[in-house]
Amino acid sequence: MLNRLLTSISYIFHPLFLPFFGVSIYYSFTYNYHTAEYIQNRVFQLFILTIVIPLLIFRVLKKLHLSSSIMMENVKERRFPYIIGVALNLYITQYIFKENIELELHYFFAGITFSSITFLILSYLNYKVSLHTAAISGLTMFIAALSIHLQLNLIILISFLILSNGLVASSRLHLKAHNTLELIIGFIIGLAPQFMMMIYWV
Repeated sequence: MLNRLLTSISYIFHPLFLPFFGVSIYYSFTYNYHTAEYIQNRVFQLFILTIVIPLLIFRVLKKLHLSSSIMMENVKERRFPYIIGVALNLYITQYIFKENIELELHYFFAGITFSSITFLILSYLNYKVSLHTAAISGLTMFIAALSIHLQLNLIILISFLILSNGLVASSRLHLKAHNTLELIIGFIIGLAPQFMMMIYWV
């Protein structure tokens, strides 16, 4: 039972989904500033770029026997997906969420891009770090910053995300996907860029 629960947490909070969650949360609090059609188009774009394309690439890699699982247990099999991730996040930052249109999401994805580049570099150093803790910590920092920026009381959502950080870390430890140091480094790599980006938009 516990094993199933913790495995489910690893999939629900998979790094592939969290940027999309962040965008969806952002629009749920700023829908008054955009038309419904605009939000639908943006969310659809992000769904394709952050979830569909990476999943299709994973299927190709699996067919070529270059990846064994969506969890990418082996550090070497992470390199090509990291390269794709860096390229997609750069594209989203520069061409989808432009600084003069959607400032918050521009810097959210700028932070994700910095995290992605760091992971790519570490993969070539043959060091595996937790993407899961990076993704959930980065999302938590972004929502906390968004709460300050929009002057909204998001304490319940932020509390849930903080709890989720602990659940994700526990899940990765229980499944023996990472050791404690890899989880801590991942947490910092996800949180630090989002924290640094705050000076530009909060």
